Amino acid sequence: MKAETQANALASLVQKKKHYPEYELILPPFEVKRSNLKKLELGDVLLVGLDTLPLSLLSGSHVCANVQLVHEESIHKLKITNLEKDTLQQEHTKKYETVKCSFGMLQSRKLEVGYKVGIAQLDLQKVSLFVKDKNIAEGRLVKVDDEIAIEITKVNNV
Repeated sequence: MKAETQANALASLVQKKKHYPEYELILPPFEVKRSNLKKLELGDVLLVGLDTLPLSLLSGSHVCANVQLVHEESIHKLKITNLEKDTLQQEHTKKYETVKCSFGMLQSRKLEVGYKVGIAQLDLQKVSLFVKDKNIAEGRLVKVDDEIAIEITKVNNV
């Protein structure tokens, strides 16, 4: 009985340990009027101001790499295009808030230009919106007049 308990404890320890570093996949942050964020409702659409999908990998508050979505062998992957050593700039203005859009976390064995990371565990249609590390809303990517936008599907009370 004791060996069985030890085996279960060891198995749970192994499952908790992360084998590779984790990175957050994000869109470039954009600014929204503070008053508009307070009035955010289900079905609202936020224009991001982009016509392509530039993505970045974030570790903590540091941008580690810029990535590009590639289609390889009927599977979508992220290809690291260049490495960065930059922090997310938080502009302090009275009228605007910086919004970070996150697709979720993924693990990568290494971080070097040209390396491809699988994204099967992520849904690239769903995005979480954060202001000052607080999750304010959930949304999904849509196109409005050939421009990327986010349609709000859930608003969190903050």
